[in-house]
Amino acid sequence: MKSGLSLPAEVVVALHLFPKNQLHLRDAYIYILRMKGWTLESVGQALDLTRERIRQLESKAKPLDAITILSSPGSYPVPEVPTRIVEEEIVVYAEPSPETLARLLELRPIAEKVRSNSPLGREAAEEYSRLINHAHVVEEVPLYRLAKRIGVTHGALRFRLVRYGYLETKNGKSRCYKKIIDKNRFSR
Repeated sequence: MKSGLSLPAEVVVALHLFPKNQLHLRDAYIYILRMKGWTLESVGQALDLTRERIRQLESKAKPLDAITILSSPGSYPVPEVPTRIVEEEIVVYAEPSPETLARLLELRPIAEKVRSNSPLGREAAEEYSRLINHAHVVEEVPLYRLAKRIGVTHGALRFRLVRYGYLETKNGKSRCYKKIIDKNRFSR
């Protein structure tokens, strides 16, 4: 339902032409307008009534009266609700290059097994971290999207980037985000 719309002038005139003894037909006409998509506000403005009163009148409408209104289309116009074309901004997120993604997926199982100062798999872990940083900084892939493609959480990627020295913690005092000691790094 659209807000801020006004009923066309011919509908406002038709709403005011109902005699006092045929207000049940006016209620049916209100019901038809509401079913067509017009808001309580727009109908209420036309009749100078509140939205709640329009809702009450709409609920009193009888189906046979609505059929009577619809059978005389010339006297009671039922216009379509105007639509507005909204231009949406399409956001395109960067994706990691196929080569980077393939290598990350290949290195992930090895890199996740590296613990503390163990030399086993250290080279793969460092290359994995370097590729994550490359995808994030150079290819401009958001960590959240990169994490989805690799199959981990974005927090795990952020932790890895801090641990390997590519990012800094916000306050620099985290007990769990400790960088790897240089002597434990892989050296060529």
